[in-house]
Amino acid sequence: MSIAKTLATSEPVTEVECTLSASDTYIETLTIKRIPAQPLLTELVIKTQLLTAKNPLAKQVKARSCIKRERLLELRDAINGFLRASGSSGEPVSR
Repeated sequence: MSIAKTLATSEPVTEVECTLSASDTYIETLTIKRIPAQPLLTELVIKTQLLTAKNPLAKQVKARSCIKRERLLELRDAINGFLRASGSSGEPVSR
């Protein structure tokens, strides 16, 4: 299950992280972050963490992409469409 983690402050959210996959030996996370120097772009980073490695706290970047906000919205719509079409667990899909 994926759970987004955000800070509960009055400042605007600049970064969100969620778990894509987790087991006893492996964790994969997705981070979505604003880029201050490029206000029209958002950075998406997938990181992996092998818990049986010599340094289990070390995270490796698996993929990184910078996309425009419109494409981020299209990604959200595509995920929502997939969940609706695949008959997800009945949880509401927010927009």
